[in-house]
Amino acid sequence: MARQTQRDGWPLLAQELGVALVHPTPGVFFGPPKGLFHDFMEATLGAGVPVEQIDLREAEARFPLLSFGREDAVMLDHTAGVLAAHDAMSGLRAWLLAHGVEVRAEVAVRRLQPEVGHVEVEVDGESLRARAVVVATGAWLPELMPEWPLALATYRQQVGFVRVAAEAGATQVGAFPVWCRIGQTAEDFVYGLPEFGQPGLKLAHHRTTGDGDDPNAVASAIEHEALLELARARLSVPVTGVVSAEHCLYSVAPAEELRVARSSRDPRVIGIAACSGHGFKFGPMIGRQAADLVAQT
Repeated sequence: MARQTQRDGWPLLAQELGVALVHPTPGVFFGPPKGLFHDFMEATLGAGVPVEQIDLREAEARFPLLSFGREDAVMLDHTAGVLAAHDAMSGLRAWLLAHGVEVRAEVAVRRLQPEVGHVEVEVDGESLRARAVVVATGAWLPELMPEWPLALATYRQQVGFVRVAAEAGATQVGAFPVWCRIGQTAEDFVYGLPEFGQPGLKLAHHRTTGDGDDPNAVASAIEHEALLELARARLSVPVTGVVSAEHCLYSVAPAEELRVARSSRDPRVIGIAACSGHGFKFGPMIGRQAADLVAQT
């Protein structure tokens, strides 16, 4: 699915929107030679894709801004890139408006009600009628589709953008990699990206375990010191501060799978649980799966 999305999905969408969406940059994955990272690396190396294991010294020479562990194994991904998410979403919105699609922002959907010949969608102060409905509401999917068969846990992420003492070109796409360090357990999974679209190197914990969060609750204050500590642990150059920080929500399915399926209550309602923190990169193919189900309704 990743190969298909990269080969067909994003290039076709970029062509349709008339804007570059994938910006190539190296991909570096590293971690202890045993445990989760070992399993991930072995599976990836055996998948017939352009990746290779490289020596630790080579990794340090090629990516001097990253801090590797003395025993870390390292895998280099030649297919990696940064997705221009803002350009994709704004381009899609413009495309939809140009093709006669009505877009409503800041509107809450209260309920879906199956009726004879249509599905009624209750929004703020109004009822809409639809031949088919696609529900792609992330953490709020169970509120609209309580019949959804997979439990979804919500995890609020704290994402930081940090300033470092390095030449500007060293932190840009094409020079600085997208990276992940996968430790012995799922709790020890951190990642980062080059500067792109806003100042600072992006980094965060990839949090998918433990007690979940209420998506409707007010988010707690972002822990800037924790983000600084993470940056100083994983970057080899001085970190001079947090430029900005933000929250985002993961809605995590068991085994972090991606799923597009009809409702067991009404086949005209199609649910998408394709998040788990890594769903956006599959967006074009997930959209195609949902569109195929709508066309068959």
